[in-house]
Amino acid sequence: MLLLACQFGLQPLFTKENVAPDADKVPLVLLCEALKTVLALVALFVEGNAMSVLSKWSLKDCVISGAVPAAIYAVQNVFIQIGYQHTTGLMFNLLNQTKIIFTAICVYLVVGKRQSKMQIVALIMVLVVGVTLSLPPSDSTQETTKETGFDLWYGIVPTLVASLLSGIASAWSQRVMQGKARRSASLFSAELSFFSSMFLLMKMFSVTGNMNDVTERIQTLLDQNPNVWIHLCTNAIGGIFVGQVIKYAGGVRKSFSVIAGIILTGGAEWFMYNTPFSSRMILCLPMAILSMYIYATNPVVVSKNLKRK
Repeated sequence: MLLLACQFGLQPLFTKENVAPDADKVPLVLLCEALKTVLALVALFVEGNAMSVLSKWSLKDCVISGAVPAAIYAVQNVFIQIGYQHTTGLMFNLLNQTKIIFTAICVYLVVGKRQSKMQIVALIMVLVVGVTLSLPPSDSTQETTKETGFDLWYGIVPTLVASLLSGIASAWSQRVMQGKARRSASLFSAELSFFSSMFLLMKMFSVTGNMNDVTERIQTLLDQNPNVWIHLCTNAIGGIFVGQVIKYAGGVRKSFSVIAGIILTGGAEWFMYNTPFSSRMILCLPMAILSMYIYATNPVVVSKNLKRK
């Protein structure tokens, strides 16, 4: 939980420090997804049940379960990279919490899972946070915009689109892993990352039709961003942390790691960049933390009669 909080809170800073704002986003995400594939496969073998899981594997099930969310995640990750670069780390993390709303709606539509009354209240609170942060500054001059890290079309909108896509993909993934197939989390992560890599590779290849140009774009990214591997490794390892926390601590405790990560982001930006807390941030930060706490501690109560049925 501590490692997840550190990764979640510091990832926006790792990105800003090690990836140039004008870096080519598609090869950046491609490299990240390829690294995630390797790490997920390593995690599968570390778990000790790799042979049992792989013996039941089939290409048909792999394509059906992994290709759809992989395509969504591939597009989502591009929007995330854009959002990282054009918002402050704290604003990005707060806006990113709107994915809770989109996930809840999509899970209800796809899986049929309801929300408790208090959870609905928490979702409304998160929505208010997202809307508040999306409002333009009172002084919309270019200087003020730069100081507050506000960028509607390249910062706010891509982050919200990424949150929507995250909700759709999460609902599909939950259906795959909790349905009849009940695929291994590590194997499913490897499949998602592999298909995401293939989609991104095809996207790059379709632009020029020359694989040499693809490798050249990747090499250019690496040459222009010599420390990009810090961003890639921390981002990929974060996916492993999430899986471990959910498996051994549960989804409720994972929310506390996210809360700690948001607090860490604000403290790290103040320490590294001397970034002041605006009145809007001071208002939204406790509201976001409180809403996530309410959501995590007020699950739907299933009656005994429904359990017996």
